[in-house]
Order: sequence, then C-alpha cells, then structure tokens
Amino acid sequence: MESAALLKRVDELPRLPKAVSELLDAVNNENTTVKSISAKVAQDPLISARVLRLANSAHFGRSREVGSIDEAVIRLGMQTLRTLVIASAVIGAIPDVEGIDLAEFWGETFEVALYAQEVAKRCGVAPDEAFTCAILHNIGDLLIAFVEPSISAQIRAAVAEGADKQKLETSLLGFDSPSVGALLAKTWKFTPALVQGIEYQREPLNAKPASKLAAVIYLSHEVFAHWNDQRDDESFTAWLAAITNNKAGMIKMDMAGLGEKLLELRGKGLEIGKQLA
Repeated sequence: MESAALLKRVDELPRLPKAVSELLDAVNNENTTVKSISAKVAQDPLISARVLRLANSAHFGRSREVGSIDEAVIRLGMQTLRTLVIASAVIGAIPDVEGIDLAEFWGETFEVALYAQEVAKRCGVAPDEAFTCAILHNIGDLLIAFVEPSISAQIRAAVAEGADKQKLETSLLGFDSPSVGALLAKTWKFTPALVQGIEYQREPLNAKPASKLAAVIYLSHEVFAHWNDQRDDESFTAWLAAITNNKAGMIKMDMAGLGEKLLELRGKGLEIGKQLA
C-alpha cells in the first residue's frame, strides 16, 4: 500500500551509508568471494563487531569463541555470513528511537527470524531469504516512531490495551508499518520478492503474485505472538495447520517435529537482541 501519505515521507527514510550499501551489494552478489566480503566487513568496525557477536551467539556459536572475521567466515559459511552481514547492516542503519526498547525490539525480531528460517525449510522457501525478510519485517515500527514519535506512542499504548494495530496505523497515518518497511527495503534495493514479503506479511493471500515469503513471516509472527497459549504438541500442530490454511494457503508445509524444533529455538533470538542492543 504505497499511499500518497507514505510517499510524501519517503525522503525521511534512513539512507544507507555508501560503505554499507556497497557491502550489501557484495553479500547479495553470488559471484563475490568470501575473501572479498571478509575484507569489506573488516573495514567497518561496527558491523565487524556485530557480526562477531552474532557468530558467537547461542544460536550460531560453538564451544570456542571466534575473534576475527576470517574465523567467523570459516565457522559460519558463506550463506550464514551473508545473513549476519545484512542483519548487522540493517541494525546499524536505523537510529535510536525514543520510547522503544531496542534490546526488546531486536530480540523479538530475531526470534521471529529464527522461526521463519525453520518454517522456510519445510515449505520450499530459501531459509536465508526468509531470515533476512524477517529481520526487516518490523522495521516499519521503528520508522514510524522515528518520523512520528507521538503517534507511534499513541498506537503502542492503544495496541497494548487491545486495539487493532492495522486500523490505527491506517487511520492516524494514512499507511501501515509493513508498507513503510517495504518502501525502505525497496529504497535499499532489496529484491522485489523480499519487498513483497514485508508488505503482505499481515495478509499474505492478498499478494499478487502469491508471496510464500509473506506467508512464512505471517506464520512465524503468529507463533511468536501466541507462544504462551495453552497447547500441547498435537494441538499446536493442528492450530498451525489451521492458520496456514486460512491465511497462508499458498504454502504446503511439513509439520512433523516442527513444535519440538521451535521449542529448541525458543529464546535464542531474544538473547541475540540483548547482545546487539
């Protein structure tokens, strides 16, 4: 929904520093060598530090801590390194926002991203693409808080009391947070598929053409949002199958052992958020 109200604010979106933009171009280029990416990452101290913290996190880490980008490359492999570089660059490009706990925000974001990575493996979607899309999926919330802090605070308070976030955003701003997040991703030259995954994350069946990425983000966010609902493994599978049919009917997913795997991942993204804040 690239509404007129949103397009008027496009100049207020954060711009990627040239060095970060070049780094993202490099990691998104399948012909770029590991050595080249390692050298580019090492040139940016902040991204280097974030990549190392991620490489040593509970999810990606091993028994021995790595202390250099070269070691991180060897440990992680090219695909995972690409994912972590993108995540680190995105985190660094967004300014601090009043009223939002960034440790909590990024923790929840990474939690959804880890779920999305697992769900993607089971329905024919590239796991690293799902992870990247999930890292960006809630970025619109930060952007709204950045350009409209008072309205953002009003929305957060109302949603905490049970109000519908989508309706509030649209009525107060003229656009919603997935739309502004998608516009940022488009401005930063992410792929059209990833942009669409962000834009249609709340209603994946509305995407034309159908977006499996949007469906993966929707399902992963639902799992996070409703984790504490009282369900055993069998009813969890039935619940997830039901919302898949209702809201993400374009994907077919292998549900076997999914509940157990997500339980293994539970909390790892939240811990990553604390390390990065």
